[in-house]
Amino acid sequence: MEKQNETERKFNKLPIYAVEFIKLIIKKMRYRKKVREDVQAELSAHFEDELKDCVTEEEKEQKAQQLIEQFGDTKLLGILLRRAKKRCRPLWRKALVRSFQILGIIVVYFLICFSRLGIGRPTISVNYIDWLNDKVRAGRDESNNALPHYEKAAQVFVKMPTQITNVHRRWPSDLNDVEMQARLKWISDNKQAIELLRQGTEKPYYWSLYEATEPDLMKGDFMTNVHAITMGYRQVAFAMESQILHKVYGGDIGSALSDCVVLQEFGSHMQGKGLLVEQLVGIAIEALGHKTIYRIIDGTDVSADVLKNTQEELENMYRNRAKLINLEAEKVFWYDLVQRGFTDDGEGSGRVLKEGLPLVAGNWKSGLWEFVSWSYPDRREVTAGIDKYFEEVEKLLQKTPLQLRNETPEADRWYEIAKDCFMLQIQGPAHSRMVQISWRVETSRAAIIAVLAVLRYEKEKGEYPADLNELVEAGYLKELSIDPYSD
Repeated sequence: MEKQNETERKFNKLPIYAVEFIKLIIKKMRYRKKVREDVQAELSAHFEDELKDCVTEEEKEQKAQQLIEQFGDTKLLGILLRRAKKRCRPLWRKALVRSFQILGIIVVYFLICFSRLGIGRPTISVNYIDWLNDKVRAGRDESNNALPHYEKAAQVFVKMPTQITNVHRRWPSDLNDVEMQARLKWISDNKQAIELLRQGTEKPYYWSLYEATEPDLMKGDFMTNVHAITMGYRQVAFAMESQILHKVYGGDIGSALSDCVVLQEFGSHMQGKGLLVEQLVGIAIEALGHKTIYRIIDGTDVSADVLKNTQEELENMYRNRAKLINLEAEKVFWYDLVQRGFTDDGEGSGRVLKEGLPLVAGNWKSGLWEFVSWSYPDRREVTAGIDKYFEEVEKLLQKTPLQLRNETPEADRWYEIAKDCFMLQIQGPAHSRMVQISWRVETSRAAIIAVLAVLRYEKEKGEYPADLNELVEAGYLKELSIDPYSD
């Protein structure tokens, strides 16, 4: 501090012309304060050395004027001094400065790239809930829709009492008196719900009517409502299962097996249309019907006539319900994401906004490159990719497990289809599992028909057939069932 004060005193003792000249040079340098102070001290010392032999103030002023003229232009001098000081910096400091400069450029460029994702607004031109309703209705008469019966059944359904929560699927003979009475009362309380379910299965069609408080399908209560409705359907199915078990316990096996067919009809009504969650619930309810039939024919003595009637009912139902899974309605979520994540040029194209980033990046490397190079796919390309993805999934649903096993490894196939879209990559494994589930259902249908035919044959012939071909020849099966896992 004392040294600095001494420097200031010497500086202020210089002639006024020299002081103003040095201040002007320091101002033109436009550099760090510490460096400017050092330069000021150096220039002050230079003037002091040159003026020390001058006797009078007038002589000092004249000498200072000469020195100022020798120095030349202050602006040029300030620039030269700044450059000289920069060149004299230590190497580590130069490297640090350059690093910060490069980092600053990168940050600024990233901000420019990111700002581009926030400039512009999406155009919400399609209400996809209405689109979805039109898609599942397919122009059919509302009077043929089983939905009102199923919704009413779910509304009047009485919840399961706590004392039978863990035993509601047991055989009645395995229940104690308290559990038996509680379950009988629960079944009685749900007679209306079960009857409404039965009436719904008599309708030729079923489709949902979707509603939401917000048009954005990924927000609000849209999926919450769908889940609540489908879970209500499952609860009614469980009540009917319990009623079936008590019918068997009471000796009414024929009616019990017919109710199992009704359960499967209920499940199949939700298959092949609507959202995937609804279709999977339908598959689960059909599986419940399958399992209940197996429990009955395994634990009771069923007559050949009842077996034949059950087999024919199932064959008719399976014949009229050709498709298990349809993903057309699932596209609605993707189309809505595109609509909200891209701008719209009015001709089907547009650039991505920040909300649409998960649709245009396959992984962090490609996403980063597209981000800095401004090479994201446009709206038209993303929509075409989504359509292509679902088209390929539909093709996979038609191929047997054996065909899939003999073709491209599953992981490679899904990667090739969805590699450019992170969200499709997330969906891939789920859709792969869905393909497996659909073929498991197809196999279960063929298996239960074959089992019923085998039992009928044994009841009427007194022995089991040597193979399934014998069932076809004897008329117990219309055709030989082929195992899709091995052909």
